[in-house]
Amino acid sequence: REGELPVVEVLRILRDVLDALAYAHHQQVVHRDIKPDNVMLSGKHALVTDFGVAKAVAESTGRTALTSMGVALGTPAYMAPEQATADPHTDHRADIYAVGAMAYEMLSGRPPFTGMSAQAVLAAHLTESPEPVTRHRAAVPEAVSALILRCLEKKAADRPQRADELLSLVEAMATPTGGMTPTGTQPVISSGTAAAIERAHPVRVAALFGLASVGVLAIVYALVQVIGLPDWVFWGAIGLLAAGLPIMLLAGRQERQRAVATMTGVQYTTPVGLERHFTWRKALLGGGLAFGGLAATTALFMGLRVLGVGPFATLVSAGVLKERDPLVLAQFANRTGDSTLGVSITEALRIDLSQSPVVRLLENTTVSAALARMQRDPAAPLTEEVAQELAAREGAKAVVAGEVAPLGSGYVLSVRLVSASGDATLHAERETAADASEIIPAVERLSRKLREGIGESLRSIRAAQPLDQVTTNSLAALRLYSEGSRANDDLRFRDAVRPLEQAVALDSNFGMAWRKLGVALGNIGLDLARSRAALTHAYELRHRMPPREALHAEAFPYLIFLNDRRRAIELYERILTTWPDDDIALTNLAISYQRDGRFADAERLYLRSIADGSASGTDYSGLVLVRVAQRRFAAAESTLAGWARRAPENQARLADAAQVAREQGKFDQSFVYVDSLLRSQNTDARVFGFFVAAETYTLRGRLRDAERGTLTQMDMHERAREFNGYLLRALDLATNEALILGRPESAVRRVQAALQRHPLDSIPPLNRPYANLAGFFARAGRADLAQAMLAGFARVAPDSVRNVQGWTHATAAFLALARRDGQAALASLDRAQELFNCIICVDLQRGQAYEILNQPDSAMAMYDRIANTPALGIEARQYQLPTALRRLGEMCEERANREKALEYYGRFADLWKDADPELQPIVAEVKGRMARLVGEGR
Repeated sequence: REGELPVVEVLRILRDVLDALAYAHHQQVVHRDIKPDNVMLSGKHALVTDFGVAKAVAESTGRTALTSMGVALGTPAYMAPEQATADPHTDHRADIYAVGAMAYEMLSGRPPFTGMSAQAVLAAHLTESPEPVTRHRAAVPEAVSALILRCLEKKAADRPQRADELLSLVEAMATPTGGMTPTGTQPVISSGTAAAIERAHPVRVAALFGLASVGVLAIVYALVQVIGLPDWVFWGAIGLLAAGLPIMLLAGRQERQRAVATMTGVQYTTPVGLERHFTWRKALLGGGLAFGGLAATTALFMGLRVLGVGPFATLVSAGVLKERDPLVLAQFANRTGDSTLGVSITEALRIDLSQSPVVRLLENTTVSAALARMQRDPAAPLTEEVAQELAAREGAKAVVAGEVAPLGSGYVLSVRLVSASGDATLHAERETAADASEIIPAVERLSRKLREGIGESLRSIRAAQPLDQVTTNSLAALRLYSEGSRANDDLRFRDAVRPLEQAVALDSNFGMAWRKLGVALGNIGLDLARSRAALTHAYELRHRMPPREALHAEAFPYLIFLNDRRRAIELYERILTTWPDDDIALTNLAISYQRDGRFADAERLYLRSIADGSASGTDYSGLVLVRVAQRRFAAAESTLAGWARRAPENQARLADAAQVAREQGKFDQSFVYVDSLLRSQNTDARVFGFFVAAETYTLRGRLRDAERGTLTQMDMHERAREFNGYLLRALDLATNEALILGRPESAVRRVQAALQRHPLDSIPPLNRPYANLAGFFARAGRADLAQAMLAGFARVAPDSVRNVQGWTHATAAFLALARRDGQAALASLDRAQELFNCIICVDLQRGQAYEILNQPDSAMAMYDRIANTPALGIEARQYQLPTALRRLGEMCEERANREKALEYYGRFADLWKDADPELQPIVAEVKGRMARLVGEGR
C-alpha cells in the first residue's frame, strides 16, 4: 500500500517471511499463495498468514498433485510458471518465486509482470523475463537486484533451492556493510544452478547434440529405406541438424550466462531482440517445428506422387502407363568411335530394368518373332524407328530409346521413353561417365531414374543390387552375353555357346553368363559335365546376380539335373509372385507341371506365355506336347499353325509337326516336315530332323533307313568331337539290333566296337554314358557288362548324380526282369519313370513284370496304355508300340477275344507293312494269326 519500501525494511520483512517458509517447508508444507496480502506486520516483525491453499508436499506425489487436479491455485501476480501451467510436479520452490515477486514489488512499487487480465499476467510469467529492479529504482544494491532475479527464474532448478538458503543470503545483505557479503558468508551455490551451468557447457551441448543427431538420422534413414521416401528427405534432415547445432550452442551460451550470473550475484542483462529467443525451450520447439515442416513437405510430395498431380506425378500415377505395360527397348544409338558400346549399354540397361516389378520389356524371343513377321532381320540392330513400328504392331505402350555420345574424355548417356506412335516423349533422363569404367554405374543411375519416373516405388528401386555387382564391369563381356543370350533364346544353342564362353573368360565372376552358358549346354544335351559345372558356378555366384536371375540360377538345376520337380515348382512360383510376366519362369514352371503329369496346369501357363506375347519356341513345343498327351490333336495342330505365323523362321516347330503327324498315323506328312529339317543350314535343326526320322523309321520297322540317318548323326558328332553323342547314337543302332532284330550278340559287338573307337576315358567323366550303356547291356542279356558299367559310373559320379539318372534305375529293373524278379523290377521302374519324366516309357517293362508275377490283367492294362496313349519325345514308342500291339493281340487271342485280337494284330501289321525284309517274317506270322481268327469267325 505504501509503494516502494526502504531496502533495509524490505530485507527485514523478507528475513521473517523466509524464516516462516523455511519452517513450513521443513514440515513438508508448501504455502502456494505468498503475496503482500498474506504477510502481516506486527511491530518490527512480519507474519505469514492464510495457509488456506497450502498443501503437503508428500501428497503431491500421491493421488492428488499440488495443482488440485490440474487447476492452477494462487494469485496471478505472484504465481510461479509451474503453478500457472498446473504442473503436477510443482513443489516448495514455487514459494521462492512468489517471495521474489513480492520483494520486486516492495522495492520497485510494482509487480514484475502486469497485464490487462489475469491470463495476460500468467502468460508473462511463462514467457517474459523481468526487468532488473535497478531499472525502476537505481538505489537498490546490485546484489539485492540479482538475488531477486534469481528467485524469478522460469525454471525452478535455477532458483535458490531452499528457503533457509535464501534466508542466509538475505541476512548477509542486511548487515551494516551495506549489502556486501562479509568474508565467510559467500552465497551457497545451489545444486540447480550448478547443474544448469554444467548442462550448458558447449562441449556437453555439442556432444549430446551429436548423439541425438545420429539417432535422428538413423530414424530418418530407416524411414527413407522402409517407406520409400525420396533421398532429399535424408539430406534435408542433415541440413536441419546442421542449422540446429549453432542454435543449440547459442541457447546453451545464454543459459550458462544466466546461471553464472545467478551464482555470482552479478546482474544478468536480459537479452533483447533476436537473442531473447535463444532458450532451451524455444530451440527445441523450433527444431520440432522444422522437422514437422520437413515431414509435411515429404507427405505433400508423396501424396502428389501417388495421386498423379503436378510435377511430382509418375507415368503410372498419372495414368499414362500401367504397371507391367509392355515396353520395347531399342538399341542405344552409338555416336562414339567404339562400335560395341551401343550393344553393351543396351544389354546393361535391359538387365537393370529387368529387376523392376513395374517395368516390363518385351523379351528377345518376342522381338525376334515380331521382326520376322515384319520381314526384317532379327539379328539386325533394333533402331528407334523399327522399335516404334514393332511396338505399334505388338501392342507395346512405349519405346525405350537411348544414345551414347562422347563428352570430352568421357561419355554422356541419355534415355527417353517415347510413345509407341513416336509423337510424345513421356520421360527423359541423362547421365555422364568420366571414362569407360564409369559407364556401367552411369547406366545404373540412368535406369533407376527411369524406373522412378515410370512409377516404381523408391523402396523397390533401392532394394535392387548395384548393376556392376550383379553383372560385370566388362563392356565386352556384356556384349558377348547379349549375343549368346539372343542365340539361346532363338533356339540356336550351339551358336550361343561360344560367345558365352568368351564372356566368362573375360569376367569369371559374371554369374548371369555362367547361368546362360549352362542352359545352352543343357539344351544341347551332350556336354552335361560342362553344363553342370557352369550352372554350379552360376549358383555359387547368385549373390552377384539380380534377385530374379539368382532365383533362376537356384531353380534350373532342380529342373534339369537334380530331377526335383517339387523344389523347382516352388522356386518358379516364387519368381512369378514378384515378376508375374517372367517368361523363363512361366516356361520352366509349365515344364515342371508337365513332367508332374499336370497337363492342364502346364497348358494354362503355356497359353499365358503365348497370350502375353513372350512365348518362345519352348512354349509352343510344350503346348503341342501336352495337347497331344491329352489326345487333342486338332488343338495341337492349331498350336503349330499359330507357331508358324508367330515365328516362321523357327524350324524347331517342324520337328514337333513331324511327331504330331506320326502319332496320328500320317507318316507321309511327317516325312515332309523331316525333309525340311534335313535341308536346313542350322545344325540343331538337322539334328532334330535326323532324330525324328530315326524314331519314325524304327517305329515302322524300317531299320535300314533309320541306320542311314543315325550313321550321319554319328559322323556329325564325331566331327564335332562330341564322342558321347557318337556313343549314344551307336546305342540306338545296337538297341534296334538287339530288341527288334533279336541279335543281342551282334548288337553287343557293335557297341564294343564303338567303345574301342572312342573309349570312355576320352570323354569327361560326367559326360560318359555309363547308365545308358548299362541299360543296353542289361537288355542284351549281358548282366556282367551292365554291372561293369554301373561300377564305372560309381567311380566317377557321386550318389547325388547317379541316383537321379533314370537309366540307373531302369538298368536295375532290366536286371531284375532277367532274373524274373517282378516285384524288384516294378519298384525300380517306378523310380525310373519319375526320373525320365515320361508317361509310358517303361510301361512295356511293367507289363513284362506283371506277367512274371502272373497278373495278366495288369500286364494288359500296361500294354493297352502304350497302344492308346500318344506321346512325343522321350517316350521311345518305337520300341514300345510294336511289341505292345503284338502282345495284346496274343493275350486277347488266348482269352478268345477274337475281335480285340484282330484289332491289335491289324494295327501291328499296318504299322510294319513296309518293314525291312528281315522283319517281314514277323509280319507274316501276325497276318497268319489274323487269317486263322477270321477263318474261325466264319
